Amino acid sequence: MANDVKLPSQYVLKQAVIITLIIAVISISVSTGIRFLVGAKSDGITIFVRIILPLIIAFPIAIVLFAKIEKLDKAYRELLKQARELQKHANTDPLTGLLNRRSFEAQFDTAMAHRSGGKFIIADVDFLKTINDQYGHLTGDDAIISAARALEIILGDECLIARIGGDEFCAFVPRSRVEKIHQLVKEINEAATSEFKSRSGLENFPLSISVGSQRCSPGTTFREVIAQTDSELYRKKRSRAANRTIHLPKLEAVVADTGDEEKLEGRTPPETLPSSLIQ
Repeated sequence: MANDVKLPSQYVLKQAVIITLIIAVISISVSTGIRFLVGAKSDGITIFVRIILPLIIAFPIAIVLFAKIEKLDKAYRELLKQARELQKHANTDPLTGLLNRRSFEAQFDTAMAHRSGGKFIIADVDFLKTINDQYGHLTGDDAIISAARALEIILGDECLIARIGGDEFCAFVPRSRVEKIHQLVKEINEAATSEFKSRSGLENFPLSISVGSQRCSPGTTFREVIAQTDSELYRKKRSRAANRTIHLPKLEAVVADTGDEEKLEGRTPPETLPSSLIQ
């Protein structure tokens, strides 16, 4: 039981002392003023009581009061901390720490309402099912995390980046970096391969990320731009998947420029395709 007794904190003691002294001064001043008005004289006992009584009464009450205030303040701060944590969890993807889709969509729409445009990027990890089947889902998680880290490292803090699905990511690249999109794509794949090798220990598996990009103008919404970018990317991925054999591929990235859009594909190399499709 003795261990449950807590002494007042310095904050509580300090505030209690201040309040007690203020009450003592007020009490003595009022008492002295009244005695002066009625012409009564003070003796030693009266002066002693006027000084000690406020201290005896006010100090314990002040201790209890400020202890409760301190407790409420701590509870309030802890509640704010928990609220921030909940907000963080609500806005971020738990595996990668990136924004989740809902948070990205809200921030992207806000950014497009105030910025002069830029590039919208959608990306996903190639052959993730193959990685899961051959090496297990923990290695698949390593691939997803590696892709996320690569996007963060290469795109940087000025870009919005989110994980919007199992192996799917998206990002908004401001206009100032649009001209570097081809180089960014190459660097993303290189960084993802390096990160995946470090995390998984797989020496000879270059992680490939397919990327599609679309110019977006002020006022463009997330749903509009993702529909434009998504359909072409996944049409190409489905076509590629239908024409390959099921074994671990060597992956490389290529960029196809189609006017206002750039599509980056994690292309299946010739040795993984049926011979009739090799060009």
